[in-house]
Amino acid sequence: MVVSEESVLVDFDADAALAAAREASDESVRLCVEYTPEEFHTLWADETTMATYAGDEDEMRDHFEEVHRYVHVDFTERDLFADILRDAGEIRAFVTYAENGTFVRTLLGQQGLFLSLAPDTDVTAVVQAVESRVE
Repeated sequence: MVVSEESVLVDFDADAALAAAREASDESVRLCVEYTPEEFHTLWADETTMATYAGDEDEMRDHFEEVHRYVHVDFTERDLFADILRDAGEIRAFVTYAENGTFVRTLLGQQGLFLSLAPDTDVTAVVQAVESRVE
């Protein structure tokens, strides 16, 4: 079972960004969620992601509600880095490498796009592809 929905939350073209990420990653995008500090919306969840929740969309959504409580950290971290890294310029994305996946958060103002990728994905290519569609 796969979840596939159109963007309804953010001002940028999240659908085009997801398509670009999937193309740049040989379809290794496991999950894509658009979000703001107040709410989130799942655009894509592949079979691997859905298996984590035994195919239960409600269970997945409940878990994402828990995760969303911490989304303010993305925006706070961006502001912190902009303040302390004097020559960094605009802070646009964060990448987290984990044993079983790579997580990318792209931020535009108070809106974001979260991607979960297979561990061996070319993250730079994905970030560049996403940014080319949201600028």
